[in-house]
Amino acid sequence: MNPAINNFNLKELKGRDARLFQEWKELDSLCDKRRRESANPRQPSLSYIIRRKNAMGLPTEFEIWYRVKSIIGVEDTEPPRKPIFGNLHKMSVVLPNNYPSADGNPVFTFITDIWHPNIRNSGSFKGHVCLTIKEMGVLASIKDLVLRVERYLKYQMYHAQNTYPYPEDQGVAEWVREEGEPNGWTKFAQDKQEPSKPAVTASGTQEDAQQKKKISLSI
Repeated sequence: MNPAINNFNLKELKGRDARLFQEWKELDSLCDKRRRESANPRQPSLSYIIRRKNAMGLPTEFEIWYRVKSIIGVEDTEPPRKPIFGNLHKMSVVLPNNYPSADGNPVFTFITDIWHPNIRNSGSFKGHVCLTIKEMGVLASIKDLVLRVERYLKYQMYHAQNTYPYPEDQGVAEWVREEGEPNGWTKFAQDKQEPSKPAVTASGTQEDAQQKKKISLSI
């Protein structure tokens, strides 16, 4: 556990600060668990860095490090474009000033290259993660969203069909439909998925139906 967490007492915090503290403590506990379970504690599958704090000293921006196998690009420009894999992926999580509220959703953006239909691969919004969860800043915890993105990286969850809620990156979605799935390239981590959370393919929208139960953090 990050020793700085011991400097705060939840009973003394109110409103936004209480929520920020809960989010930090949950994320820290998750990463600490991964560290203890890792064969190499210095390189756990999930870890974080605090990039920004508010006046109270509570984190408002994290950098999440995922150490998992994932697709970061494709070879060549013409089919068949085989996937290129990477094992370290970094993502920024920014909690806006009006977080948590219906219009104060956290912003998830990959700093490193990722090839996934729900993550923008290029352009001015490169790295933006579409989580397709309504009111995610109110009802979903940062820990749960971080775990959801981990499933994205493992291709255990994705939406590649050109239907609502629509892929974040149409080019990657087309590759998934026409090359990735037919060649089995998107199944590299299916044998490692969590038993209680089945994989979702490009046909897609079951993933949101299966996640109707959302966790609400008390303030």
